[in-house]
Amino acid sequence: VRSDFEPHIDTLQWLTTRIETVRAEMLHELRYGRTAESSPPPFEVKIVREGALDAAGGPIRLNLGCGHIAVAGYVNVDMRELPGVDVVAPVDGIPVESMTVEEIFSAHVLEHFPELELSRKLLPYWFSLLRPGGVFRAIVPDLASMIDQYHRGDIDFEALRVVAYGGQEYDGDFHFTAFTPDSLGALLIDTGFEGVDIVTTGRPNGDCLEF
Repeated sequence: VRSDFEPHIDTLQWLTTRIETVRAEMLHELRYGRTAESSPPPFEVKIVREGALDAAGGPIRLNLGCGHIAVAGYVNVDMRELPGVDVVAPVDGIPVESMTVEEIFSAHVLEHFPELELSRKLLPYWFSLLRPGGVFRAIVPDLASMIDQYHRGDIDFEALRVVAYGGQEYDGDFHFTAFTPDSLGALLIDTGFEGVDIVTTGRPNGDCLEF
């Protein structure tokens, strides 16, 4: 025997889901703004190496969030003025024109941002900087491989914890998300990138496995 309320259960479930969706959207708009073109927070950008972003000097290749690891042949960008940094700037406020960058490289940067910020703001912004045919390359922790190794006893919990949540030694050294090759590939395709290629998985890098 059907209850008098049973016909309304699907409607109530739909309304509950819709309310949660609206709530999440409102919180997102308050935190990140409506579009990828929203202005980043004020930050004093500093060109440390004169002419680093001069396109006349050759194709611009950006190494974003480089930290202490500057890469030759790239404009090394970080929020901290560390040795080897060419431009001090946030990764969402780089002083270059749209469609002028040959390549964007980021190593262990994406996991430092919430996934909604990546999908709605940061990745679309980076995509807009690349010239037609430009390339985006990224290295991220391979958390799935690390979990497998932890279960096998090949790595200890402390290594897994640090990779999962970040070293937490300074502002920005926190991890907000993790990826599998499939999830990151889907995120890039949704942004507009084409030809996603996973070069390797489970590659050791200190205590971290990466892809």
